[in-house]
Amino acid sequence: MTEYTLKVSKREVVGTGKLNALRAQGYLPGVVYGPHIEKNINIQAKAADVRALLADKETDSLVVELDIDGEKMFTLIKNVQRNFLNDTTTHLDFQAVTPETVVRAKVELRLKGTPVGVSMGGQVNQIIYEVPVRAAVKDLPTHLEADISGIKLNESLRMSQVQLPENVTSPFNGTVVLASVVKP
Repeated sequence: MTEYTLKVSKREVVGTGKLNALRAQGYLPGVVYGPHIEKNINIQAKAADVRALLADKETDSLVVELDIDGEKMFTLIKNVQRNFLNDTTTHLDFQAVTPETVVRAKVELRLKGTPVGVSMGGQVNQIIYEVPVRAAVKDLPTHLEADISGIKLNESLRMSQVQLPENVTSPFNGTVVLASVVKP
């Protein structure tokens, strides 16, 4: 489990117009919720800090320690809303968790190795880039790796061939195709 930190502050402004003005000032609105939080906490973070946090990550399901005006809170990013035109982040949802909290998240699937089928003129077609998993936050992997070196031409890598870490499950059954090697 990799943990990141993000400094945020509580926000009082609500409503589309006021939140758009907040974004224009370089801040992103967000919300923190969870079973042990009495009332949702509206927050704001510097947009540059959020961009740095999400940069180079293949998934948005990150464990983040929020510093809310000096108060630390252990969270999991549950939703990142983006502008569909320019892919900029517009809002963040955080779920307050403990290391033992069991959550559903998506983790990056990384393929390693060169398939046998590539030497036969095929190319790798990765179909699934993120795999849904269920685990305690402390057991949540940052990514899954799948060795595709044994995949021949016109064969597929299925979920049953991926070794999940201990205490991690996936709702995908074993027949779900993650990648294949096909003729271009």
